[in-house]
Amino acid sequence: MGTRSLTVFTDNDGKEICRLYRQYDGYPEGHGVELGKFLAGIKIVNGYGSVDHVANGMDCLAAQVIAHFKNGVGGFYLMAPKTKDVGEEYVYFITGKTGDHEATIECFEAGRYKLKSMFKAYAAEFRDWAENPERDGE
Repeated sequence: MGTRSLTVFTDNDGKEICRLYRQYDGYPEGHGVELGKFLAGIKIVNGYGSVDHVANGMDCLAAQVIAHFKNGVGGFYLMAPKTKDVGEEYVYFITGKTGDHEATIECFEAGRYKLKSMFKAYAAEFRDWAENPERDGE
């Protein structure tokens, strides 16, 4: 049985764009590290002059993440905003605003009745935390 997770993307106003469901490897050492590695260094902009390491807003960033992870049948699925209770053990919130040097990732452990925040940081710092097997708070 896999470790399921949800990744939630929000726009500049905090409105949810979509959710990405991952069927397996959703724990911080798996999906958390992969998210952090992919998102590290991607600047959020409004309009762009180059296409290297930028996202034209959070909608663009969400699409880039989905394109990065989805490479065949199964494994990853798009979910409607507010979807929950799909067996997820972890929930990742990806937030950012125009001008941010990187998106922020916050990881929650999904309990039976509520989410418990584990860590929140810009992508590169989040990646470093997720790669560390002796993380604080565990």
